[in-house]
Amino acid sequence: MDARGRERETRTWEGDWGKAARLSYLVPLTRRLLHTLTSLYETPSSLLANTEEGGVRCIRLAARAYAAVDEVPDRIEDGVTRLAESLGFDSSVNATGTGVFLTLGRGKEQWTEVIRTRPAAPDFARAVALHRLLAHVRTGSLTPDEGAERLQKLLDWQGVSSTWRTMAASGLLSLSAGLLLRAQGQELLLAVSFGLLVGWVLVFVGRRPHLEPLAPFVMAGLASAVAFAADDVGIEAVRPVPLLIAGLVIFLPGWRLTIAMTELAQGHWTSGAGRFLAAITTLLLLIVGVVVGQQAVQSSDRLVLTSFGNVPGWVRVLSPLMASLAMTQLFNARRRDAVSIAVVCVLTSLAAYLGGRFLGSTASAFVGGFTAMAVGAVLALKRNLPYPVLQQPATVLLVPGSVGFLSMSSLLNRNVTTAIQTGFQMLFVALTLALGAMVAQVALRPLTARASDRTRPVSR
Repeated sequence: MDARGRERETRTWEGDWGKAARLSYLVPLTRRLLHTLTSLYETPSSLLANTEEGGVRCIRLAARAYAAVDEVPDRIEDGVTRLAESLGFDSSVNATGTGVFLTLGRGKEQWTEVIRTRPAAPDFARAVALHRLLAHVRTGSLTPDEGAERLQKLLDWQGVSSTWRTMAASGLLSLSAGLLLRAQGQELLLAVSFGLLVGWVLVFVGRRPHLEPLAPFVMAGLASAVAFAADDVGIEAVRPVPLLIAGLVIFLPGWRLTIAMTELAQGHWTSGAGRFLAAITTLLLLIVGVVVGQQAVQSSDRLVLTSFGNVPGWVRVLSPLMASLAMTQLFNARRRDAVSIAVVCVLTSLAAYLGGRFLGSTASAFVGGFTAMAVGAVLALKRNLPYPVLQQPATVLLVPGSVGFLSMSSLLNRNVTTAIQTGFQMLFVALTLALGAMVAQVALRPLTARASDRTRPVSR
């Protein structure tokens, strides 16, 4: 072999070795990518066959995935219907708080499935993956068969929970609520301590679902015992109401109550009534826990609703900012979405405050609900996110869970008049929040419709 041939062979060997070295470096990276939710919508298509059976399976798994990451019937029904239409199926979808009834048809063929659902904690990372994955299926960049395979991986996905992060997020949420309630010194310290403990309990019962219904009752009893026995152990000037509300804020069912009022207003009678009763049951569990804790320390004090005074301006910015960071962790949102969540939370809090100041207290919840939906939907559209990822945390800051808690506590004090007044206020705030969000949805419909038109599938 001449010198030129040997040189060409050397260059070829070096090129192959270089490619092999690069591939060996990329293999661990590729394996890590395939074990993340991001891979479900960023990995290129493997061109699986496009079959009718695959289309049916894709729609069925999409319905299960929607039920796993969302709890609003309208959104579940709309998402599954849009997917079925894009794949050429006729569909009838009826979502409730406990199940999804799905019927698909194409020609003379018909498929029916009943999906049992169980309300779970929000999982925004999976919601984003579902949103983007189904967009690829609707536009045709993924076949229904491959979409079904990836949807199954999404349903099987189990993220790694961090105990200390959950505890820190729960404590931060309690600190945020305590600042809004004007908790002082030792009250604030106790509230944060209970927030940390609640975070640990959430992780503990998350691995033992049979204990989950007992968590609100047990934690309310423990917080009540500390709140009513504080003076006896030398902790002075501790007011039970701010401590209990701030320490147990994560258990207050204000969001569920607001969703229930939305469903009732939209005609989902069964789901709305069931969710409303579930919220009331949670409030009763908390109140029973408070009574047990109070009796355990033999205290005769009463839960008295006091005026918390005006909240300083810096608290109205700092509190929703801290709450947004806490909910980013508690709702399993992606870290890259934390800034957007914080922006919507702060804007919503300020809008609700200004609306109440200049338009009256009645307008506060409406303006807040409208702002959370409008700003959240527009920003989510720009960043290709499902809008609940940005709208729900902002709305949670406005929900009337603490008002419902005080209403139930008034009944314990045999103050029926106050209980009726605060109970009506709770329902009024929840309904006003729901109306604000619905008005924003109607106002933004032209914008969202144009966005949907741009993601219609190409004909194959």
